[in-house]
Amino acid sequence: MNEFYDSLLQQERASVQDVALKYGRTLNPYYEFLLSEKAVSASPYYVGLSSDMGSFTHVTKRVVLVADTILMSDHGVGAVHELGEHEQYISTPHPDNPQLSLTDRKTWRYGMVTNDLAELGQWLLDAEPLLRSGLVWYGPVFTTGESGGTIGMRTMPTGPLPSFSDRSIDFVVEHGRAVDLARAKPLASRVVRPILEIDLPFINGLSLSDFAQVTSEEFDSYRQYRDFMRSRLLELDDALEAVDSQVALERVAHSIRDELNTATAEMSRAAQSQALNRCGAVLGTTSAVLAAVRPDALQGALTTSATIAASVTGLWPTIQAFADIKSKRTHGKWHYVWVLQKKAAR
Repeated sequence: MNEFYDSLLQQERASVQDVALKYGRTLNPYYEFLLSEKAVSASPYYVGLSSDMGSFTHVTKRVVLVADTILMSDHGVGAVHELGEHEQYISTPHPDNPQLSLTDRKTWRYGMVTNDLAELGQWLLDAEPLLRSGLVWYGPVFTTGESGGTIGMRTMPTGPLPSFSDRSIDFVVEHGRAVDLARAKPLASRVVRPILEIDLPFINGLSLSDFAQVTSEEFDSYRQYRDFMRSRLLELDDALEAVDSQVALERVAHSIRDELNTATAEMSRAAQSQALNRCGAVLGTTSAVLAAVRPDALQGALTTSATIAASVTGLWPTIQAFADIKSKRTHGKWHYVWVLQKKAAR
């Protein structure tokens, strides 16, 4: 997807409709290849979801937390938005002289079907970091019709428009729930279906663009959290339709929230223990050099150095960078969630 985003001009980004149309044109030549790659993928967590465009943000932010790759498609039948033309040359025997042939040029017009072109374009811009990293891609619903030829104008009667590519979609999402189309991989079904129903406050108030940015920037920590979420959801009973399924879901959600609160409290205590925010606390030049050259020794420097009257304006970013690195190393998967939570709280 880097090719598509790198080719977007600034004026094209200003029009979300143009973004959606250009995506369709860019993807069309590779579409069959991408679908075949999904079909042969060995990953149990490469999933295809068809969702109403209005719930794309909700679905994307949640399923990314458990899936390796997501193919998104919208299943609301809408208007056909023309993308371009393909030409095909066909030779047929001359009716009066079999030694000769007639060459007919057929023009095929192709387009994509979607309910809301503007909303699709906005989603493509907001989710850019996710598409660039290969975590998500959008599969347009393409449709083709013959528009004419050199021997004469021909038309093809239009049949029912496709609602999604049934070769690639594993789940249809309706009213916030995923309906399994029976060919989904068992492991994917056990994590995709419950993740859409679990309450996750740290992403509820977060925009898709912020979510995508954090996920891309904190990728290592994100992968650790993704593995954690999978392991927790796989603990659920197989029968998610059982009467007590909501109890099991809430039990998992409560456990996740409890661990998140504990990890957040630990990170806050760690930040306070470094005494970096104490009024009037400053470090001398020696400590500044130590922090820049050997960040791992900074903590020792803080505990042994006396308060020295010196300017620390240039040192603070170095100290803060070290504190961030320390949080990542110490808390792993929870650092990713912590950053999401801070973004949502803004």
